[in-house]
Amino acid sequence: MGGEKRFAKTLAVGACVVLLACTVVSQVIYWRMLPDVRAVKARWQDTGFVLPQGAVFAEPQGTCVYCIEEKEGRFGPKYLLRAVLVTVEETNEKEGEVTVRGIYQEGQIYASDADAPLRNGAEVKVVPYKESDME
Repeated sequence: MGGEKRFAKTLAVGACVVLLACTVVSQVIYWRMLPDVRAVKARWQDTGFVLPQGAVFAEPQGTCVYCIEEKEGRFGPKYLLRAVLVTVEETNEKEGEVTVRGIYQEGQIYASDADAPLRNGAEVKVVPYKESDME
């Protein structure tokens, strides 16, 4: 009977290790499948907030920007998108910037240059930015 109990315990520990490994691998795969977005900040000027052109998206409901919200997830922080409808006031092709109205928080981080179509509420992977991107 002692050998059977030892075998059962070994089998149970082995099953737990396999389940843990599967969980870790599935989380890594999930994270790698998330769309990449670059984080940028808007800067205020007299006519509205200025963003890079890549931060303004044409959606069926209208022109929008995506705010990046950080939430605490099971395995660390996760980043979710929130669509905000905006009005384009002016476009500066030379500088690659767009001035918009409809956003009001100067410190908010926005998604720019996504590698896949974005949608409201989607989880994304935020690509590290340089300070020059945030000015």
